[in-house]
Amino acid sequence: MKTWHDIFAAKIADFHLKEPWTLQEDDTLQVHALKPGWKEFVQRRAPGRFQCSQCFHEWSSAKVHILFHMCRCQGWGMVLMRIFRQACRRCPNPRLQEPEFSLEPVEMLLHNLVLKILEYFYHIPIQPSDLLEVMVDVAVAGPHDSTHCEGCQLGVCSKSWPAPASDARESLMGASKAKTHRTPKCQGMRPDATPSHRPSPSHHPSPSHHPSPFKNSFPWKRCCCCIGSSLLCVLAVLFFILLYFTFK
Repeated sequence: MKTWHDIFAAKIADFHLKEPWTLQEDDTLQVHALKPGWKEFVQRRAPGRFQCSQCFHEWSSAKVHILFHMCRCQGWGMVLMRIFRQACRRCPNPRLQEPEFSLEPVEMLLHNLVLKILEYFYHIPIQPSDLLEVMVDVAVAGPHDSTHCEGCQLGVCSKSWPAPASDARESLMGASKAKTHRTPKCQGMRPDATPSHRPSPSHHPSPSHHPSPFKNSFPWKRCCCCIGSSLLCVLAVLFFILLYFTFK
């Protein structure tokens, strides 16, 4: 680990970070199991070499997985690192073996680590293209053996997270769209106006369901007007007859 510590300290100095940062190994780290305030970075493609401690078989892998958890508080920072092991495929009861790395891949790994520190804790924008692609400097025979990979068994390897099928992808996209539609409502909503308090359109009956009482009473009004006019005419005739006989 001394090589890792020295390179990490040099990378911190190269990026002119004034605060001290430390790097420690922790074999208990779990992917996506973070304490409050901690950030995670996973390097899934690192070239390493292994040797079995039982049969002394040697093999190389281009997919050694390394998990980093990092935190910054009170003017200093800490990085916890876990390098996932692999087991020999020749032994019936193999043991997990630690990998060995060349100097150049370690420098690239720690370079990417410091970039993530700058992004997470110093708010410096980092693009995916800024991260170095760790070059494979070992000869690899055959595909990655996920059954003998500690990272794959713990869900770290990208192979453990297959791409969704077309129907699953559509459901995920639908859920994402639904979430997108819900977000503006939550952001623009006042505390005293929640969706459950909003009246549903079905609670507002349309005029066609409940006719207006004025429309129903309109024929009666018309009849009343006709009767009133007839009575006035009769009274007027009687009045003229009364005047005629009075002055005669």
